Amino acid sequence: MCSRFLELGKFLIEPNFMIQTNPTGSPVIDREQLLARMLGSAAMAGRMLNRFVENSVSECDLLESAIRLGDRESIRSLAHRHRGTAQTMASEPIAKVAEMLESDAAQAQTSQQLDLLDQLRSLHRDIEKYVSAEFPQSPPTVESHGEKS
Repeated sequence: MCSRFLELGKFLIEPNFMIQTNPTGSPVIDREQLLARMLGSAAMAGRMLNRFVENSVSECDLLESAIRLGDRESIRSLAHRHRGTAQTMASEPIAKVAEMLESDAAQAQTSQQLDLLDQLRSLHRDIEKYVSAEFPQSPPTVESHGEKS
């Protein structure tokens, strides 16, 4: 487990991490695959990615709470759900990190789990940048707190 964790950590947090690709060349989002899942609609893909990014904040917060409380079953369940959503959004890097959290929930150290969670948050920031670059016309999916359009 430890060598797998370190390899994954190195794989995901290289200093020259690009917005569209990770160091192995895999896209943060596989645009072609995502568009196929959205029936060719770039507008729908942009909206769904925006929702994915917006929801990731609360999902990562829930994961952090479960990790800090040592609630292994909640870590496993939340990571499993996050992995499935990442796969639907054609984000292999996020799916891989979530899979690590899910599969190692029972035996990983808290510090290792928090490191993986930091990587998830970083990848979500990269996806947010990707959405801005690739789907600039995508409207937000929710209104800002306290503001009306």
